[in-house]
Amino acid sequence: MSAPIAATLVLSPDNPCNAAIVDELGQQLNTVHTEHDKATITHVKNAEDEVIASLEWRDVLSDKVTVGNKGPMSLRDWLHTSIVPFYRSDLLHLCSDVTFQDNSGRKYKWRGNAPGRAMELFSEDDGFKEPIARFLKSIRNRGRDLDRPATLLLTTRALEVRDTVVTSFLFLEKGRRTNETTSQNTADVLATPALSALTGSDYNVRNGGI
Repeated sequence: MSAPIAATLVLSPDNPCNAAIVDELGQQLNTVHTEHDKATITHVKNAEDEVIASLEWRDVLSDKVTVGNKGPMSLRDWLHTSIVPFYRSDLLHLCSDVTFQDNSGRKYKWRGNAPGRAMELFSEDDGFKEPIARFLKSIRNRGRDLDRPATLLLTTRALEVRDTVVTSFLFLEKGRRTNETTSQNTADVLATPALSALTGSDYNVRNGGI
């Protein structure tokens, strides 16, 4: 990104459905927790422990989302997906661009929403030319120690709508990991630990732990 990084947010543990989102100082800015009852629902909370968004998982239809006082509605009605072709290693692949609006009606676009791609967020301010946020996947060395945690890099522009950026990223990443087909990605998801420290209750792994 050409714009300076204004904030580095870490997803701990690396699970878009059960984690704390903390800044460089270790301050907890958001939490995400998934409950399995009659329905499976993922809740995103802010630093004041207020629910700012919820996602109801559905097997056949699109997940149902509530964002602030908007909803419930189909996730596709909030995050609009378009299929974009791209080439890698001279092979044609398909990638989803995902657009949405903030409360002021300003438009944003997540690019790279596909296996093996790096997700980046763009805004319409400059015609979607320069990213204002970028996700860096976690990296482990051969001993499986964590070299780099799952990280969201945000510019000052992205900080203006931080909760919306975090929420849209979490819900997209949940869908992307659910659709991952490689055995390595599946193993990484299944290895994600429980989030009992933040929720006060054990999290039962289901649907691959995400």
